[in-house]
Amino acid sequence: MSNIIEKIETNIKKHNLIKEGQNIIIGLSGGPDSVMLFHGLRTVKEKKNFNIYAAHINHLYRGEDAYKDEEFVRKLCKDFNIKLYIKRKNASILAKENKITEEEAGREIRYGFFNKILKEIGGGLIATAHNKNDQAETLLQRMIRGTGIEGLTGMDYKQDNIIRPLLNIDKEEIINYLETNNFKYCIDKTNAEPIYGRNKIRLELIPYIEKRFNKNFQDTIFRMSQNMKDDYKIIKQQVEKNFSECLISKDQERIILDINTLKNYSKGIRSRILRNSIEHIKGNKIDVERKHIDYLDGFMLKKETGKSIDLGNNVVGETSYDKLIIRNKDRIKDFVYNLKKGTNFIQEINISIKVSQNGNNSINEDKNSILIDSDKIKGKLKVRNRQNGDKFQPLGMKGSKKIKDYFIDEKIPAKLRDEIPLVCDDENIIWIVGYRMNHNYRITEKTLNTIKIEIVEV
Repeated sequence: MSNIIEKIETNIKKHNLIKEGQNIIIGLSGGPDSVMLFHGLRTVKEKKNFNIYAAHINHLYRGEDAYKDEEFVRKLCKDFNIKLYIKRKNASILAKENKITEEEAGREIRYGFFNKILKEIGGGLIATAHNKNDQAETLLQRMIRGTGIEGLTGMDYKQDNIIRPLLNIDKEEIINYLETNNFKYCIDKTNAEPIYGRNKIRLELIPYIEKRFNKNFQDTIFRMSQNMKDDYKIIKQQVEKNFSECLISKDQERIILDINTLKNYSKGIRSRILRNSIEHIKGNKIDVERKHIDYLDGFMLKKETGKSIDLGNNVVGETSYDKLIIRNKDRIKDFVYNLKKGTNFIQEINISIKVSQNGNNSINEDKNSILIDSDKIKGKLKVRNRQNGDKFQPLGMKGSKKIKDYFIDEKIPAKLRDEIPLVCDDENIIWIVGYRMNHNYRITEKTLNTIKIEIVEV
């Protein structure tokens, strides 16, 4: 048996990639790597019983060559009696529509199609033809973009429902096997053109490093990724331990962390806990950047109750006394509650507002509470979120100001404005909670009776 087939068998066994009776979909482009994967798995299948399917994406932008590849794949699957699924979709168009790169669009099309097939056939795994050369390209690409230790672990043999049985096999071995066994494959001419970032890494950067610095560079960087995996496992275990120590509650929509526990960890541990929390709420790691983590960390350390920070991608962070809340940011439903003396829970925004008589007529500087002249209240005291046309007279100012303009001046993100509560009476907005009160309700030397309104811990 060929050495390369033995390597594939060893990878499957060592990394537990395929179980008996499992469905395996091969991403079959028709290029040498995917054709190697096709022949490798169908050969291994003779010893280990599992089901093979193939899926081919025709991205359409290579004209006649794309249709030749499609026809080649059709014949290959027919010759070996493998069921084939084909999808035609232009990645260039999708990239423009969604304002993403063609690489990202292609990946979205491929894995969306593969997962759709898995659902149809009753589950299973996706086998991709990533090899040692691809690993080197991926790691260099991530280094150039500025990755952390997790990014330096590179691709893994198994990740979620994706398996990579060729990951430690280099391109030269693949080509030699195919040529020796007279297995035909397709050549994508665009792979030889340095027009994409990844192509430039493969065609220009790696050969330059191998020629001038380390001829075995791809083996070296592969070993580095394996070392990084070992180190990352240690870090991950520590982060999981610390995360459980500061976790108050967790579900798909919201994670609540104890700030007093969290702030005692090192910046590195805090950053990983915050990153993992954001990724959990988002459901993926896309566009979770260092700046988001740093913003959230600094915001958390200030511990200003009732404040929010927009982290993008429909995720928001907010503080409530000793709690940091990271949650999905969906539009808050309109709400209005009558405020009674005592504590009033506002379910839509998960805060409580306390109303109490207060004989102290000194001004309270705490942003989370106000002291007002209760004799100036007109009708019932209530709390609601903003409405069109809202305005009030900010403390210390003459004349009224639209709430919308106040939010803009304070640089409060538009996505957060619906969840900032407004304390009102029947005629006016008395307090933009956590920000500014109405000038007309301030206490003066003539004030006889006061009411304290404050945000309290939920």
